[in-house]
Amino acid sequence: MTRTLLIIRHAERPAIKDGTVGDELALTSNGINQTTRFAQSLSQKVLSIESSPILRCTQTADIIARHQGFPLTSIGRSILLGDPGFFIDDAELAWTNWLEKGVDAVNQHLLSGTATWPGFRDLDQAVEQMWRSIKERLMQTEDGIHLWVTHDTIVATLASRLQTISLELSDWPDYLGGLRVELGVEGSYDISYSQRGFGS
Repeated sequence: MTRTLLIIRHAERPAIKDGTVGDELALTSNGINQTTRFAQSLSQKVLSIESSPILRCTQTADIIARHQGFPLTSIGRSILLGDPGFFIDDAELAWTNWLEKGVDAVNQHLLSGTATWPGFRDLDQAVEQMWRSIKERLMQTEDGIHLWVTHDTIVATLASRLQTISLELSDWPDYLGGLRVELGVEGSYDISYSQRGFGS
């Protein structure tokens, strides 16, 4: 057995209208089915679940919890995982980057950019803080799996910057795509990325 943390994008939701963030969007029926299959594929004991407070993430987390017999009241909510997310300092100011530069430019910046954009935190520092949180979570528990449910931008930023080779835009995470971090018996960390999701 191993100690594992999965950081996954939520399941399928409707398309977001241009110029909006779509926080109110719920999972589609296909997204609910995707999440059910994902939950059934988990073979390790679920030790903890944390979620972005945004609806599509909390729905994904709740479905997984129900199928795994994990108490819904024990699911954590973390603004580091969304609303606004770990790399955002000022959400309103950061949103101007998406409006002015476009989605692809912002996404490319998250994958490999070095400048600090308006409303964003220094990305290297923000990722380092998250990496410390990941390691602390894995070191302080028994064997099993921890699950963080979040958004594509969070998954992509961490996956690109924690691995030795940065992701390309074509590697952007699909629904339930994610990052797996495993703590080995000798204290080493194994990081792997799955664009299309674990257990799919």
